[in-house]
Amino acid sequence: MEATTCSTIAIDTNDRPYCSKLNVNSCEFNKVVNKLRDFFRSKNFVEVHAQNRLSILAACEDPFTVASFEYAGQKWPLPQTGQMWLEYEMLKDPTPPGYFCISTSYRNEPSPVAGRHDLIFPLFEFEMKGDMEELIQLEKELLLWLGYDARKFIRGKYTDLAKEYDVKELDHDEEMRLYKEKTPTYFLTDFPEFTSPFWNMKRNENDNETSKKVDVIISGMETIGSAERESDKKIMLERFKTISDGGYQQKIFDLFGEKRTMEEMDDYLNFDFFTRSGGGIGVTRLIRSMKLEGLL
Repeated sequence: MEATTCSTIAIDTNDRPYCSKLNVNSCEFNKVVNKLRDFFRSKNFVEVHAQNRLSILAACEDPFTVASFEYAGQKWPLPQTGQMWLEYEMLKDPTPPGYFCISTSYRNEPSPVAGRHDLIFPLFEFEMKGDMEELIQLEKELLLWLGYDARKFIRGKYTDLAKEYDVKELDHDEEMRLYKEKTPTYFLTDFPEFTSPFWNMKRNENDNETSKKVDVIISGMETIGSAERESDKKIMLERFKTISDGGYQQKIFDLFGEKRTMEEMDDYLNFDFFTRSGGGIGVTRLIRSMKLEGLL
């Protein structure tokens, strides 16, 4: 059989409103997603279809950029992530080493940065057994699988890099500096509490002020966002209530109601928890990077 080839037609979208159908070249998407699938299948991960599942907590990673829709007589968030559904599968049946899914993320960013923010984009997500160190090892193996150079893998802590760049909070400019000055593949770890790590991310035991979160900055953009999960039910519930000074919880309550939200939380906290980690890969950003690095 002949290999699939695609031609690229340049389309000027500068004078158009947001148009999601123009964001992804289908042949590039096919090639990259198949490589991702092949990697996780080689690890015996199980693929999950999560896009059709309705949920409040599982959909809302950032309720301040969430959009909603009416279905079956109720208001629901357009899903931003499928990671909690993967976590659900892992907690329900921990027999496989991990799970993965491909989904669509809706992020209604109020001030999207051109070239960095897609308001709707494909997301490849995974959940695995193991702690942050095992998570980082898996991500390194994935990048090697995709063709990245292990000699250029650099790891650093958030606060150390912020101090080096003389800023409190790392942003787009610092991510691009990493690319220009250091490496196309930077593993940024140990995020401080003021960055509002998600409520089910585990914190470091030695300080309880930084999270076991790993952002992989690839070609100057955060392309993989990942973390070790918390296992203490009381801690997760308390963080849910207090993250962003209580603003996260209140925003979800305002959008979807306290009763519905807390019923989902109760269902989630009924699981028996163990050490696990997971992450999400922005497919359009990965495609961009692989093209820049000559891997696609």
